[in-house]
Amino acid sequence: MHSDLIGKIEKARRYAQEPERIAIDEMTVRFHGGNNDHIVHLANERWACDCDVFRLRGVCAHVMTLQKALAPMLSAEAREPGPVIIHSELISMIEKSRRYLHELDRIEILSLRARFRGNNNDHQMVLTDAGWSCDCSTFRVWNTCAHVMALQRILAPMLPAIAREPGTVVVEEHLVSALG
Repeated sequence: MHSDLIGKIEKARRYAQEPERIAIDEMTVRFHGGNNDHIVHLANERWACDCDVFRLRGVCAHVMTLQKALAPMLSAEAREPGPVIIHSELISMIEKSRRYLHELDRIEILSLRARFRGNNNDHQMVLTDAGWSCDCSTFRVWNTCAHVMALQRILAPMLPAIAREPGTVVVEEHLVSALG
């Protein structure tokens, strides 16, 4: 294995300890709720959910859970709570959200666009159903990089199987276990 890639794996482990380096610009998730699946979307720092509660109240347990789980990677606007609700549903939403925070495997990220704030440059990362891409030179060579590996580690329980897989690099077994 190329020594440069070993260094990227070590860097990814450090980066995973610093989620505030990542800024999620846009994402779409499938949220496996208590009764139904819901599609939640973040774009232009605004949330949307297809559940009835969000349509009625402008906030729901699904969005509240994502705001908490992803807080260091969200803009201040995207972290803002929804409209103030003086309603008994608010208590229910908060309780659901707290429970969902311990069940992150309910969330499946379908697509994601994020920026990684590096020491020297910012990098754009994208996740689609085809897998990851990053605009850094390491990704172009190895089909993986420290930025993607860090995000994979941070978001692991919420990623579909294809998005958790390493790039097309042949990685020795002892290095894979070092990432775990």
